[in-house]
Amino acid sequence: MMKKLLMVVAAGLACSGAWASSADETAVNDAMNRLSAAMIAGNAQQMQALTTDTLTYGHSSGKVQNQAEFIDTIASGQTRYKRIDLTKTVTTITGSDAVIRDHFNGTTESGGKLADVDFDVLTVWQKQSDGAWKLLARQGYKH
Repeated sequence: MMKKLLMVVAAGLACSGAWASSADETAVNDAMNRLSAAMIAGNAQQMQALTTDTLTYGHSSGKVQNQAEFIDTIASGQTRYKRIDLTKTVTTITGSDAVIRDHFNGTTESGGKLADVDFDVLTVWQKQSDGAWKLLARQGYKH
């Protein structure tokens, strides 16, 4: 009887951990999608809400920006994202951290010129004490 009870408890704990991980995976992927939408809209307030104050944002060109530079470049219209398509998403959750790998395909406008962009991206997200996921680091890289 005790063995059966322990097996039921163990199975329940295993399922609850899988559910928590699944819920976190859904939440962090949703945060990534909301950040992409904020970038397309040029919405500084939403971009700030979805990134940490210590953000390091690396571009596939090698340029690295902090949170203020990242937000200002987009919100000022210096760079406009016309389209962002994220595919081949792989999300890994470890405690209060998440790593997302995506293929990034989009269209940008900079200096009045449209450009199609196509590269891979690695993002690191951190779960905050209020349960919100915020972008801590991002690095684009050419494949």
